[in-house]
Amino acid sequence: MNRQQAARSTQQAADRPQVWCILFCLLAAACKREPWVPKAPPKPTPAQVRQAHIDQGADDSSERQNLLNTARGAAVVDRTAEYMLDNGAVRAIDGDPSSDWISPLGDPLQTLTFSFAAKSRIEKLGISSPPIYGVKTVTFETSLDGTHFTRAAQHVFERRKGEQLFDVTPADALYLRVTVDDTYAGTANLLSIIARGKELEPVAPRNISGCWAVNTFPAAFDEHGGTASGWFDQGERMWIEGGFDGRVWRFVWIRGPQYGLLAVTMPPGSERLSAQKWYIDGDPYNQAENLFGERRPCGAPDTAPRADVLRTYLDRHGYVPIYGLHFDASNALDAAASDFALSEILRLIAATTPRPVTLISRELRGADAAADRSTAQQRLDSLKAELTRRKADLSRVRFTARGRDDFRTAVWSEMERTLQSGIEIEIPLPR
Repeated sequence: MNRQQAARSTQQAADRPQVWCILFCLLAAACKREPWVPKAPPKPTPAQVRQAHIDQGADDSSERQNLLNTARGAAVVDRTAEYMLDNGAVRAIDGDPSSDWISPLGDPLQTLTFSFAAKSRIEKLGISSPPIYGVKTVTFETSLDGTHFTRAAQHVFERRKGEQLFDVTPADALYLRVTVDDTYAGTANLLSIIARGKELEPVAPRNISGCWAVNTFPAAFDEHGGTASGWFDQGERMWIEGGFDGRVWRFVWIRGPQYGLLAVTMPPGSERLSAQKWYIDGDPYNQAENLFGERRPCGAPDTAPRADVLRTYLDRHGYVPIYGLHFDASNALDAAASDFALSEILRLIAATTPRPVTLISRELRGADAAADRSTAQQRLDSLKAELTRRKADLSRVRFTARGRDDFRTAVWSEMERTLQSGIEIEIPLPR
């Protein structure tokens, strides 16, 4: 090695610590950086959530032909057990093809008893049961009095998706008792219990007034001026107000900071009730536990001051359904039967001055969109005429009719259409 090579080697050796120092500093700086975290997707807007819920709904057109549909007035009379109240017996007749009654785990052999809204001729029976917890063998019994039952059929079902119907010897019935005799797994799951046929008589009136035990807790209802109001004591009191549409009791409820809707049906005789409950509104994702009630003796008169159910719901949600209004078959308002609800509308309009008010008439259950809009408009015109006759100040009120092209939340069942069909009062929330 000559002198130049030796000098170059010595310089390179001298430079090596500087290179390592630079590399060390770069690595140290990199270690101090924040770790890379992928960006979260933007939160969906309320409109996007609503559309997603709409898109997820199953086709319920077949369920609308089912006599065992709560929207028709079918009710749960009795049941032996369920996995939990969120999967109670109402879920087997609620008209939603995706909701289900589930037996206690490992205890599938249960009996469920239902009532039809009116005396009916049964021509087909069946079920829908998911394969994973498929029901295999079922006994069906019919009755006209709810006490004496006659066996209509025992049927073995396939382990597959979808409705499975079979013909039966036509039988007249007010009640149907369904017993799970065998399953394909250790738990029974019924999406729907199906009875096809036709009603033979008009639906008899139901009477909800009186004292009740609902899910074992005390409750009471009172009917007045075409409206029903009441309370339910499950911890903090739930206050309830609504009305009967001829088949279903529809209610608005509030409890503390919570609020929502109820749909109640009753068997003939009005000795029991079963109900679907929603938080906030009728969106299927907001559905909560089933309610089951039976009459009990009344105690001392309840003296608690009543809550303002409609105003509280309105102030929290920006609109409130008025279920105490009644219209006849030609969509004319029955002013006498709607007296209390009419006074409530006038009270809410006056109490929210100077905010603008919209009275919305909506119908979702007609033959087509044009029929829905026509029905909604006829009801709206009749309501406006009655408010005018009562000399109401309508200077801040706008009247609008809407149909299936403009509804509040997703609808997966006829009951959810029923909750959104009728009159609403909409007032913007105070800023």
